[in-house]
Amino acid sequence: MMENDERNEIIKAAEQGDAIGQYNLGAMYDYGEGVEQNYWMAEKWYTLAAKQGDADAQYNLGVMYHKGQGPLENHKTAFKWFTLAADQGHADAQYNLGFMFAKGKGVPKNIKTAVNWFTLAAEQGDTDSQYNLGQMYREGKVLPQNDKTALSWFARSWYTKAAEQGHSKAQYNLATMYSQGDGVPVCDKTATKWFTLAAEQGEDGPQY
Repeated sequence: MMENDERNEIIKAAEQGDAIGQYNLGAMYDYGEGVEQNYWMAEKWYTLAAKQGDADAQYNLGVMYHKGQGPLENHKTAFKWFTLAADQGHADAQYNLGFMFAKGKGVPKNIKTAVNWFTLAAEQGDTDSQYNLGQMYREGKVLPQNDKTALSWFARSWYTKAAEQGHSKAQYNLATMYSQGDGVPVCDKTATKWFTLAAEQGEDGPQY
């Protein structure tokens, strides 16, 4: 629970124009910590911080507009804020841009651009991006379908990165690759290892 002194310091800093204070106050209203939850007030303080270049505030604003929390749902505005955060290296924003381009949500569908954003996030260790890249390569959405060796190598590589960080869907799909010899030599021992790790997290079905 937030102490009064801490809350008052954050409010004071925010009102004096400090970007970190504005972000923190926005987060307080966003999550109802130390104050009553109020998405409109969260949007107000996030915006002030975001306009000063705070990447976390830019990302959180993107989420609010993407989900319609407080402000009306507006994918165009969400895209704007995600892009500003992503350009500063914010991995979650990069993932969300990848998702938007992959699904054509709020922007024209563009698999190449989606892969570029997923890759930037994946290289920072984002497991969902790593998993999505594995899926996209496995399904032949990135390289020509006839280039099976390259497709399987990239799919296995990204699945492995995500699986090693505990991503259950990646663990399961990696297991199926080794179990079925899908672009890799059949290896029951390796397949069993990944099936077991996935099952321990409740993952027990194919993920395509």
